[in-house]
Amino acid sequence: MPAVLEPVDHECLACFLYRALRAQGCDGTHLFLLAYRDESAPRATAVERKMQLLGGYCDCEVLANALRPITREASNALEDEVDLVCKGVRRGTTQPCEHWLMRRGVQWGGGQFRRRSA
Repeated sequence: MPAVLEPVDHECLACFLYRALRAQGCDGTHLFLLAYRDESAPRATAVERKMQLLGGYCDCEVLANALRPITREASNALEDEVDLVCKGVRRGTTQPCEHWLMRRGVQWGGGQFRRRSA
């Protein structure tokens, strides 16, 4: 089994998954998602379940269904399959950096997303 890559300091989940999948490909599991959680966000115990609810049943599906690039730089990197420099996030979060947007519709608890009332 190949060694699992480790996240760089302040690297977001999406950028780490993109980098790891480019380097080693997807094995049909959440290998890199769980490696990220264990190393960078150990308190995010529900991240695997949340990604499954958003359509991410393996690492590559997380990038395909739960996260999407929103900057031109990220879109070009995906299209051209080149390196992408993460914009950075605080340690302990599974939120994406400014390059990505997480799909909405599911809360951490698995319920329906509802807008907050004023």
